[in-house]
Amino acid sequence: MQERIVYLNGAFVPESEAKVSVLDSGFNAGDGVYDVTRTFRHKPFRMREHTERLFRSLRYTRIDCGMSVEEMEKTTLEVLERNRPLLGANDDCALWQVVSRGVRSAVGNRVAGGATVTVYSVIVNFPEFASFYVEGAPLVIPSTRRIPPECLESKAKITNKMNHNMASFEAKQADPRAIPLMLDIHGNLSETSAHNFFLVIDGKLCTPSDRNVLGGITKAAIFELAKELRVEVIEGDYTPFDLYNAEEAFLASTSPTFVPIKTVNGAKIGNGAPGPITLRLIGAWNKMVGADIVDQALSHLEQSERDRLTSLWRSKKAA
Repeated sequence: MQERIVYLNGAFVPESEAKVSVLDSGFNAGDGVYDVTRTFRHKPFRMREHTERLFRSLRYTRIDCGMSVEEMEKTTLEVLERNRPLLGANDDCALWQVVSRGVRSAVGNRVAGGATVTVYSVIVNFPEFASFYVEGAPLVIPSTRRIPPECLESKAKITNKMNHNMASFEAKQADPRAIPLMLDIHGNLSETSAHNFFLVIDGKLCTPSDRNVLGGITKAAIFELAKELRVEVIEGDYTPFDLYNAEEAFLASTSPTFVPIKTVNGAKIGNGAPGPITLRLIGAWNKMVGADIVDQALSHLEQSERDRLTSLWRSKKAA
């Protein structure tokens, strides 16, 4: 089987030959930033926006990757091309851009050289979330709160994910498939470990303001689609009370794009996932990217499960 090719510090090398020092600050201190985009029908989605967001994170953390936005984008596209033979006809991939501050010196614990820059691709694991499109995902609100922007700016994508990891561990103790929806320090809904959050109240699409969450590229695209569909979007502060009383809810992120929500802490949301506005947005997304994200995900399941969920999905769309 052909080995993945990754970019590491100026060279394209087989994954098995990509070596990072044990003294790298990204490895031993979580001192780095990253961004991720995915392909639809093997074509990257809004690569420039993702790369520009990476560079905003770099400027905030004062890391110089030694590349321009254009060079990073070109390198990422080259990684995609070199790994294209690994993609099946109905596969897509996530493209990761990861930059650490670099290798620390053995004396003084200071960064001795330039940044460590890596770019690599990962085939999207569709079976991990395929059923969520149809049956919805369970949410759990953990006790772990989102780090406030006064301590670490939420707009930056930082490689240190311990805050999110602790929330995820707690949620999965309650339900192995649960996704943690974190609160900010004031008790408002914020985000999950990897998704922006939306809820529908009185037919309006509501979402936490960017003050306490990462400004998602997928989130921005959903705003555009909502405008086309004449669905009002409101950004503000929302509490678990609002979620328990919402008509529907969903998560949004790079790989699954949409994750309809069926329960929060075991309580059913609305009439069950996915709701009508979520369905309209998924349909509009499919037209925008030229791919049916639900059919694609379901195609990766075993035949019996695929048939069951496909039948259920068609009935939900027809309702």
